[in-house]
Amino acid sequence: MVQVPAVLTVKNLYVYRGGKAVLEDVTFDVGKEFVLVVGPNGAGKTTLFLAVLNLVKYRGEICVEGVCGPERVKRVGYVPQALEVGRDATVWEYVYLPAKFRGIPPEVAKAALEEVGMADLADRPLSALSGGQRQRAAIARALAAGGDILLLDEPLANVDPQGRLELLTLLRELKRGRTILMASHELTLPSDLADKVLLLNRRVVAYGSLDEVLQEEVLSKVYSYVRVAKVGGSYVCVTEDYAHPH
Repeated sequence: MVQVPAVLTVKNLYVYRGGKAVLEDVTFDVGKEFVLVVGPNGAGKTTLFLAVLNLVKYRGEICVEGVCGPERVKRVGYVPQALEVGRDATVWEYVYLPAKFRGIPPEVAKAALEEVGMADLADRPLSALSGGQRQRAAIARALAAGGDILLLDEPLANVDPQGRLELLTLLRELKRGRTILMASHELTLPSDLADKVLLLNRRVVAYGSLDEVLQEEVLSKVYSYVRVAKVGGSYVCVTEDYAHPH
């Protein structure tokens, strides 16, 4: 595999909650590539993102483009699993507000809306959008306020099939020249989307290409039931959560 210069580096990361380790000795690095972050419920996927964003206490080292202190968060855009949407907010207000607080000019937010195909909906209330459109608005918000790293927490959840196809198409475009980590319960995806898979279960169980990680013998380390097939160049994975202790 060709080595890609690291943009995000995580080294010996530990996060504790209630005296128990949620993440334990997690080490990996990511270049300008798309990484699918997977694992069973409670594996620590969201906690990993919150640690990168300096929103939870942790031990270890997290660096973004060589910046290892809290100021690294200025270089990261985040789309949480649950979107907090003001009832009367327009798409423009939602997308530009965080960027405005960071002193980022409105042109950056306008370009982000163009990039996600939402410029013509800038004046529409968020409450009037479909699930897929809201996710695209959330990605535009992250692009406007962050740098070249995007953290996406379950962006395909609660999105109808049409919205899902639009999001997958958008993600293919966004991955060019960026670092994207996408947490997902779902392992079935077009094989041209992700460059690598990070399999978590408190620790890094496996990290590598899709061909290396999306194998039954690898996934069975954290899932109690696994079936994997490659259909038309894409992986179809069926897993049962609440897996073996790791």
